[in-house]
Amino acid sequence: MRVLFGSALLMFAAVTLLASKKVISPETSASNDQIDVVATIWLDEDEIAHKIGADPGKGIVLLSVRVTPKTDKPIEVAPDDFILLAHDDGERSKPFEPAEIAGRGTLVVSNKTEEQKGKKTGIMGSFGGIGGGGASPGNPKPTTLSSTMNTKSQGNDKLLDALRAKQLPDKESLEPVEGYLYFPLDGKHKLKNLAVLYRGPAGKLDLEFEH
Repeated sequence: MRVLFGSALLMFAAVTLLASKKVISPETSASNDQIDVVATIWLDEDEIAHKIGADPGKGIVLLSVRVTPKTDKPIEVAPDDFILLAHDDGERSKPFEPAEIAGRGTLVVSNKTEEQKGKKTGIMGSFGGIGGGGASPGNPKPTTLSSTMNTKSQGNDKLLDALRAKQLPDKESLEPVEGYLYFPLDGKHKLKNLAVLYRGPAGKLDLEFEH
């Protein structure tokens, strides 16, 4: 009887431990009374090149997004509705347009804080983007991204076509809308520290990869 009771306690402890452990997954979702949003993220450069069908280079995070309207009125969907957030340093970024990655006029991005107004640190070579980050426990000074145009780039037509073909469209729809978003990300970040923020006409949603 004591053996059975002890075994039951061990099983209960194991189940409790598993239930309390957070799950980290490359797929996440969130919803409200207007939309469902499902997102899948890729951080590995080889995987990203395979998904796109061309290599966008380093410093790019790929996000697959599916937005499903839940009302009888069409919802406006656009790439700029989404923000990539790194919880560990507070970095926030909007997605690139395909031409910013593969176009003939690309952007050079630099990282600034309030204490580094006169110093620039390159983030992604010739890749560009827009966005900024607020202060966080690990990064007490707000981080912003500034950019200048590099007119020497010759562009990559194959990459540009692939990016445009698979990008999340900017459209109003009653039906599900899906596609890719291409985000800049400075440095190395663990998946558990990343989140996608939806800030669009259908409200606000936070999609965490640690559940």
